[in-house]
Amino acid sequence: MPLPLITSASNPRVKHAAALRESRRRRKSGEFLIDGVREIDRARKSGVRLIEVYARVERGAEGIPAVPDPAKALLDEFERDRFPVWPVERSVFAKMAFGDRNEGVLALAEAPRRDFDLFESKLPDDPLLCVLERIEKPGNIGAVFRSADGAGVDGIILADCGGDLWHPNAIRSSLGTLFSVPCVTASADETIRWLRSRHIRIAAAICDAALPYSEIDYTGATAIVLGSEDEGLTPIWHDRSKTGPDSAAIVLPMRGIADSLNISNAAAILFYHALLRRQTSRS
Repeated sequence: MPLPLITSASNPRVKHAAALRESRRRRKSGEFLIDGVREIDRARKSGVRLIEVYARVERGAEGIPAVPDPAKALLDEFERDRFPVWPVERSVFAKMAFGDRNEGVLALAEAPRRDFDLFESKLPDDPLLCVLERIEKPGNIGAVFRSADGAGVDGIILADCGGDLWHPNAIRSSLGTLFSVPCVTASADETIRWLRSRHIRIAAAICDAALPYSEIDYTGATAIVLGSEDEGLTPIWHDRSKTGPDSAAIVLPMRGIADSLNISNAAAILFYHALLRRQTSRS
């Protein structure tokens, strides 16, 4: 039996969804919203638990509610799976959706676990990892996930990152890859201890390092470490007594007047270079 049409902004479901646009409410509830057909589909296929789905409906010429075309195939799949979808009147749906997204579908999801035990269970024996330290902007975090997914990076560790992993901008800029690339959040100290205990070599990108990024060996278990564009990595990553004797400080040479790249650009260069080196070694 179809669920009743939601027509009021005072509906408890609408009010709850709208409240989750605030980071504080997301952290408190352990829930977040996913906008867009592609992102919802990738979350579902990656095992993220969807709690409810909402579809914007419009009145057709025959007076029959209809959903926008971009969302129809996904909603048909939910119908086949007998997953309930709440129809929402257009003006009310706008109060729930983020920004100018106009695909007409929205999901309420449970935030996945982000701990080292689960993270480690998803990694191969010689992983290529990324560590992001103190990255604040959700859009930058999402863009790095997109690059990591493209280059086949096995996982990402967010070390002391103040950015909200479930912010709509992080989800959107990741194109939904945020749900499929294994991830864990930790402090920088915890991250270094875990990497060293697993014998994963640390390659820290530092602006004034002497060693070009192309001159180290990425073929074994390696973690590429990136810091914020304005401040770089904190001193702990400069200290080999902490990062280990086989750690390396690497640099992306800058040939112009700028002293650094956008973090997602720097990440993509390093990821794909490491991928090439690893593929060449295996062949």
